[in-house]
Amino acid sequence: MLLKALFVLLLGLSVQFVFKTLLMMDINKRVYNHRPGECRKVEGPSQGSEDFEVIDEKRIAFISSGVVYLPNSQSDVTWKGEIYLYDLTKRTYKAELIPILNLEDEEGFYPHGLSHWVMNDGTIRLFVVVHSKTFKHSVVILDYDDRKQHLNHVKTIRDDTFIRPNDIVATGENSFLLSNDGGAQTELGNMWEVISGFYRGGIVYFDGNKSHYLMENHVANGISLSRDGNTLFVSHINQETIGVYSWNQEKISLKKISEIETLTGCDNFYIDKDNHMWTGCHPVTKDVLAHFGNRSDPYLYGPSQVLRITFSKGFEKAEMVEVLADDGRLVSASTIAFPFDDGKQVLIGTVGRHPVHCDVAVPLSLY
Repeated sequence: MLLKALFVLLLGLSVQFVFKTLLMMDINKRVYNHRPGECRKVEGPSQGSEDFEVIDEKRIAFISSGVVYLPNSQSDVTWKGEIYLYDLTKRTYKAELIPILNLEDEEGFYPHGLSHWVMNDGTIRLFVVVHSKTFKHSVVILDYDDRKQHLNHVKTIRDDTFIRPNDIVATGENSFLLSNDGGAQTELGNMWEVISGFYRGGIVYFDGNKSHYLMENHVANGISLSRDGNTLFVSHINQETIGVYSWNQEKISLKKISEIETLTGCDNFYIDKDNHMWTGCHPVTKDVLAHFGNRSDPYLYGPSQVLRITFSKGFEKAEMVEVLADDGRLVSASTIAFPFDDGKQVLIGTVGRHPVHCDVAVPLSLY
């Protein structure tokens, strides 16, 4: 009798696990293509446009390209890591490669998340999450020379708390918030994290001298601060939710406010001047993972979804508008999006393909 009960219990747990895994892979979802207007691929970053950093005052955007993520071996990494600049005042549909001077390790520079801080003298300081071919991690700080249009290496920061960094938010000239999207350093280890649900990611604050854990044993993908710097948004991409947290930099304190269900895997965030959140999402996980595994295969692409999210005053609720949906043939595995030209245009980033520049010719405020 006891063995029978144990068997039924194990069978029930197994069925629950399989069902949960299938739902996590989004086997029940598909994407129906629609665009907000005319869209064109942007020349230049052919190896991806995983993150953007918008400099509103100068109407430019930096683009990270060539991210390395859980490589099987160094020989798998056959591309270069690069940073591009996109001029938001012109319709050239071409991003320009920005030279980076005095890097410690040019061969090990594969950029991921981006952020920036404006120095007292007006210099734009770029903070870059970097992986190497061997998947070692660091944060590289670069100063942008606007006149000569190149980036100068300032310093490279390595820390044991940068377990598997994904995104970054600058909070000062040498301080930042950083997200770890897990702890495993191999595909097999990552698979175990996903299956077991025991993640080793979270949020870290680096104060310029040392790091502080703010959140542990979570998946923290894209992160972004509100325009007033008091609210941190965190993509819990494995749960298809956005965590909203109050942030007190003086006290180094992070407190949860709410968690918003999106029913899609949102990657990185951009907060516009009207406090709308823009995000690139992965609506069908199984297809995105196949694309991640071999992004050079033109027949493997990840479906994409761009959302504009408007939060209620206390962040308890959110209203979402789908700006774009694509099966991956135009926009493959979207990661981020941001509007410009008074909302008449939008730039969309991808994991391993060209960014896409679209006109917005439809109303987004429906109610």
